[in-house]
Amino acid sequence: MLLDTKLKELKEEVAVMARRAEGMVGRALAVLDSRSEDGIEEILRMDAQLNELEIKMDELCMRILALQEPYGNDFRFVFSLIKTTRDLERIGDESKTIAKWTRRIQGPTPPDLIELGKKANETLNAAIHCLINGDVSLAGTVMELEFVTDEIEDRIINENPGLAVAFIAKALERIGDLAANIAENVVFSVKAQEIRHQA
Repeated sequence: MLLDTKLKELKEEVAVMARRAEGMVGRALAVLDSRSEDGIEEILRMDAQLNELEIKMDELCMRILALQEPYGNDFRFVFSLIKTTRDLERIGDESKTIAKWTRRIQGPTPPDLIELGKKANETLNAAIHCLINGDVSLAGTVMELEFVTDEIEDRIINENPGLAVAFIAKALERIGDLAANIAENVVFSVKAQEIRHQA
Protein backbone atom coordinates (compact mmCIF):
# COMPACT_ATOMS: atom_id res chain seq x y z
CA MET A 1 0.00 0.00 0.00
CA LEU A 2 1.36 3.41 -1.00
CA LEU A 3 0.53 5.08 2.33
CA ASP A 4 2.44 2.43 4.26
CA THR A 5 5.47 2.99 2.03
CA LYS A 6 5.31 6.74 2.55
CA LEU A 7 4.95 6.37 6.32
CA LYS A 8 7.96 4.05 6.41
CA GLU A 9 9.96 6.65 4.50
CA LEU A 10 8.85 9.28 6.99
CA LYS A 11 9.99 7.13 9.93
CA GLU A 12 13.39 6.60 8.33
CA GLU A 13 13.86 10.30 7.60
CA VAL A 14 12.87 11.46 11.09
CA ALA A 15 15.30 8.92 12.57
CA VAL A 16 18.09 10.46 10.45
CA MET A 17 17.11 13.97 11.55
CA ALA A 18 16.89 12.93 15.21
CA ARG A 19 20.34 11.36 15.13
CA ARG A 20 21.74 14.49 13.47
CA ALA A 21 20.26 16.68 16.22
CA GLU A 22 21.59 14.31 18.86
CA GLY A 23 25.01 14.47 17.23
CA MET A 24 24.93 18.26 17.25
CA VAL A 25 24.27 18.37 20.98
CA GLY A 26 27.08 15.91 21.63
CA ARG A 27 29.42 17.98 19.47
CA ALA A 28 28.38 21.21 21.23
CA LEU A 29 29.18 19.65 24.61
CA ALA A 30 32.58 18.55 23.30
CA VAL A 31 33.26 22.10 22.08
CA LEU A 32 32.19 23.46 25.46
CA ASP A 33 35.04 21.41 26.91
CA SER A 34 37.66 21.92 24.17
CA ARG A 35 36.79 25.45 22.93
CA SER A 36 37.81 24.21 19.50
CA GLU A 37 37.25 26.78 16.75
CA ASP A 38 37.11 23.97 14.18
CA GLY A 39 34.43 22.29 16.30
CA ILE A 40 32.38 25.50 16.37
CA GLU A 41 32.54 25.80 12.58
CA GLU A 42 31.53 22.15 12.25
CA ILE A 43 28.42 22.78 14.35
CA LEU A 44 27.45 25.71 12.15
CA ARG A 45 27.67 23.43 9.10
CA MET A 46 25.66 20.73 10.88
CA ASP A 47 22.96 23.28 11.68
CA ALA A 48 22.58 24.18 8.01
CA GLN A 49 22.19 20.48 7.18
CA LEU A 50 19.58 20.07 9.91
CA ASN A 51 17.62 23.01 8.50
CA GLU A 52 17.56 21.28 5.11
CA LEU A 53 16.27 18.09 6.71
CA GLU A 54 13.46 20.03 8.39
CA ILE A 55 12.34 21.42 5.03
CA LYS A 56 12.47 17.93 3.50
CA MET A 57 10.42 16.50 6.37
CA ASP A 58 7.82 19.25 6.10
CA GLU A 59 7.44 18.56 2.39
CA LEU A 60 7.07 14.81 2.96
CA CYS A 61 4.48 15.33 5.69
CA MET A 62 2.43 17.81 3.69
CA ARG A 63 2.50 15.58 0.61
CA ILE A 64 1.20 12.64 2.63
CA LEU A 65 -1.55 14.72 4.23
CA ALA A 66 -2.62 16.20 0.90
CA LEU A 67 -2.38 13.14 -1.34
CA GLN A 68 -2.82 10.11 0.91
CA GLU A 69 -5.42 11.52 3.35
CA PRO A 70 -4.34 9.43 6.35
CA TYR A 71 -6.72 9.07 9.28
CA GLY A 72 -6.69 7.72 12.82
CA ASN A 73 -3.27 6.53 13.98
CA ASP A 74 -1.62 7.45 10.69
CA PHE A 75 -2.91 11.03 10.80
CA ARG A 76 -1.74 11.46 14.41
CA PHE A 77 1.67 10.11 13.46
CA VAL A 78 2.15 12.59 10.60
CA PHE A 79 0.71 15.49 12.61
CA SER A 80 3.04 14.70 15.53
CA LEU A 81 6.07 14.48 13.24
CA ILE A 82 5.41 17.97 11.87
CA LYS A 83 5.78 19.28 15.42
CA THR A 84 8.71 17.00 16.21
CA THR A 85 10.78 18.10 13.23
CA ARG A 86 10.37 21.70 14.39
CA ASP A 87 11.62 20.69 17.85
CA LEU A 88 14.60 18.89 16.35
CA GLU A 89 15.49 21.93 14.25
CA ARG A 90 15.34 24.11 17.36
CA ILE A 91 17.64 21.69 19.17
CA GLY A 92 20.11 22.40 16.38
CA ASP A 93 19.66 26.13 16.95
CA GLU A 94 20.35 25.73 20.68
CA SER A 95 23.47 23.67 19.91
CA LYS A 96 24.66 26.51 17.68
CA THR A 97 24.03 28.98 20.52
CA ILE A 98 26.14 26.87 22.86
CA ALA A 99 28.97 26.68 20.33
CA LYS A 100 29.01 30.42 19.67
CA TRP A 101 29.00 31.41 23.35
CA THR A 102 31.83 29.04 24.27
CA ARG A 103 34.13 31.63 22.65
CA ARG A 104 33.22 34.03 25.46
CA ILE A 105 33.78 31.79 28.48
CA GLN A 106 36.74 32.86 30.57
CA GLY A 107 38.62 30.13 32.42
CA PRO A 108 37.50 26.53 32.94
CA THR A 109 33.91 25.46 32.28
CA PRO A 110 31.90 25.68 35.54
CA PRO A 111 31.09 22.24 37.02
CA ASP A 112 27.36 23.05 37.23
CA LEU A 113 27.35 23.80 33.50
CA ILE A 114 29.05 20.49 32.76
CA GLU A 115 26.44 18.73 34.91
CA LEU A 116 23.63 20.54 33.09
CA GLY A 117 25.09 19.54 29.73
CA LYS A 118 25.20 15.88 30.71
CA LYS A 119 21.63 15.95 32.00
CA ALA A 120 20.26 17.77 28.94
CA ASN A 121 22.03 15.26 26.71
CA GLU A 122 20.61 12.36 28.74
CA THR A 123 17.12 13.85 28.41
CA LEU A 124 17.50 14.16 24.64
CA ASN A 125 18.90 10.62 24.28
CA ALA A 126 15.86 9.21 26.10
CA ALA A 127 13.46 11.31 23.99
CA ILE A 128 15.05 10.18 20.73
CA HIS A 129 14.89 6.54 21.81
CA CYS A 130 11.21 7.16 22.62
CA LEU A 131 10.70 8.69 19.15
CA ILE A 132 12.55 6.16 17.01
CA ASN A 133 11.12 3.13 18.80
CA GLY A 134 7.64 4.54 19.58
CA ASP A 135 8.40 3.66 23.20
CA VAL A 136 5.93 5.66 25.29
CA SER A 137 7.17 3.95 28.47
CA LEU A 138 10.18 6.28 28.35
CA ALA A 139 8.09 9.46 28.31
CA GLY A 140 7.92 9.61 32.10
CA THR A 141 11.70 9.29 32.32
CA VAL A 142 12.11 12.15 29.85
CA MET A 143 9.83 14.37 31.94
CA GLU A 144 11.72 13.57 35.14
CA LEU A 145 15.07 14.33 33.50
CA GLU A 146 13.72 17.57 32.05
CA PHE A 147 12.65 18.66 35.54
CA VAL A 148 16.21 18.08 36.76
CA THR A 149 17.63 20.20 33.92
CA ASP A 150 15.32 23.03 35.00
CA GLU A 151 16.59 22.77 38.58
CA ILE A 152 20.25 22.85 37.56
CA GLU A 153 19.68 25.80 35.23
CA ASP A 154 17.92 27.71 38.03
CA ARG A 155 20.87 27.02 40.32
CA ILE A 156 23.32 28.35 37.74
CA ILE A 157 21.31 31.50 37.02
CA ASN A 158 20.84 32.22 40.74
CA GLU A 159 24.62 32.29 41.12
CA ASN A 160 24.75 35.35 38.81
CA PRO A 161 27.08 33.85 36.19
CA GLY A 162 28.70 35.74 33.37
CA LEU A 163 26.70 36.36 30.22
CA ALA A 164 28.23 33.48 28.26
CA VAL A 165 27.51 30.91 30.98
CA ALA A 166 23.95 32.23 31.36
CA PHE A 167 23.24 31.93 27.62
CA ILE A 168 24.71 28.43 27.46
CA ALA A 169 22.74 27.33 30.53
CA LYS A 170 19.52 28.63 28.98
CA ALA A 171 20.28 26.83 25.69
CA LEU A 172 20.89 23.55 27.54
CA GLU A 173 17.67 23.97 29.52
CA ARG A 174 15.81 24.60 26.25
CA ILE A 175 17.23 21.36 24.82
CA GLY A 176 15.68 19.58 27.80
CA ASP A 177 12.36 21.32 27.13
CA LEU A 178 12.43 20.41 23.46
CA ALA A 179 13.27 16.80 24.30
CA ALA A 180 10.20 16.73 26.55
CA ASN A 181 8.12 18.09 23.65
CA ILE A 182 9.31 15.22 21.47
CA ALA A 183 8.29 12.65 24.09
CA GLU A 184 4.89 14.32 24.44
CA ASN A 185 4.42 14.14 20.67
CA VAL A 186 5.18 10.41 20.72
CA VAL A 187 2.61 9.80 23.45
CA PHE A 188 0.00 11.70 21.45
CA SER A 189 0.86 9.78 18.28
CA VAL A 190 0.81 6.33 19.86
CA LYS A 191 -1.89 6.66 22.53
CA ALA A 192 -3.98 9.65 21.36
CA GLN A 193 -3.28 11.07 24.81
CA GLU A 194 -2.40 14.72 25.41
CA ILE A 195 0.08 15.11 28.28
CA ARG A 196 1.27 18.66 27.68
CA HIS A 197 0.91 21.21 30.50
CA GLN A 198 0.07 18.58 33.10
CA ALA A 199 2.88 19.44 35.50
